Amino acid sequence: MKNVGRYLLILIGAIVLWNTFIMKPLRIFTVFLHELGHTAMAFAFGYGIKEFKVNFNESGYTIVQSKGWFSSFMIANGGYLGSVLFALLILLLKDTFFKKYILGTIAIGFLVVTIRFSGLSFALIYAVIFAVAVLVIYMAQNDKLNDWIIDIIGIASVAYAVYDTFVDTILLQINLQFNLINGWRSGGHVTDAMQLSKMTGIPAIVWGIIWLAIALAAVYALLRRKSKVYGGRRR
Repeated sequence: MKNVGRYLLILIGAIVLWNTFIMKPLRIFTVFLHELGHTAMAFAFGYGIKEFKVNFNESGYTIVQSKGWFSSFMIANGGYLGSVLFALLILLLKDTFFKKYILGTIAIGFLVVTIRFSGLSFALIYAVIFAVAVLVIYMAQNDKLNDWIIDIIGIASVAYAVYDTFVDTILLQINLQFNLINGWRSGGHVTDAMQLSKMTGIPAIVWGIIWLAIALAAVYALLRRKSKVYGGRRR
């Protein structure tokens, strides 16, 4: 249960500190995963992407090449669901022989995508800095440090899916409907939930609730699995 307790500690800390400056590098990291989710869906169900951007202000976008309605539907769902999937992969692969390659694989993925689709931009600069940080971690040859970094980025990705879905999708849609907080708008940006609402006729808030439910279910399933794995090892 020690490791499960660490996950809960990281998750609670990430949510509480989410809007502080100390979390900015991780917030940008999670935006990367969000956009990579769209990218993965675009290559799986569409014709790939034309441009990939992540900005210092934690905004981002991916210009995709869709094949049609179903392709666009899957791509629109790819952001938040991709964040959850990547987080699960990171944390699940930690218990395998692939653990020592996780950070390196992420760094290479960031570099490949940004060099190919971002050009000279903040996204590329961040990818380079992340790669250098990973090299430093590998050079340190500290297994505990490696474990903590993997846990933090994995749980932070889940926290992003939970926090951002609840605040920037569900609460935003409630505010747009009832105007509870003046001046809080989407900034003219069409969110993934708004896109899906236009495509399906299902309200954007419903998509937010669906994504939130999936994220919470993923957290619950992960914690149960980790509890059984580490509990079994003690026996």
